[in-house]
Amino acid sequence: MTNKPPFETWEAMANEISRFFISTENQTHAIEKLSKLRQGNSLLEDYWVEFSTWKELLGYNKVALVRLFKRGIHPNLAQKLVEIGQMKNSDILDH
Repeated sequence: MTNKPPFETWEAMANEISRFFISTENQTHAIEKLSKLRQGNSLLEDYWVEFSTWKELLGYNKVALVRLFKRGIHPNLAQKLVEIGQMKNSDILDH
């Protein structure tokens, strides 16, 4: 076993720590954004664009992302999707 330090320089260590915290802060911000994001009166396409922007930072699996997306769509649209069998009533309980 060697006594080699994990970083060659203090600068390398500082850069790694900075990179870690910046990505963690970005992910935390994305989680907060998506948990509050709602379609409201905007077009579904606009909602999708904003959702897509933030979802890339999360690292969530598809099931979690679909649930978040469904939770944010307009209640009237959600109800229509239930009526045509594309969503379940349990998907819109958060509205």
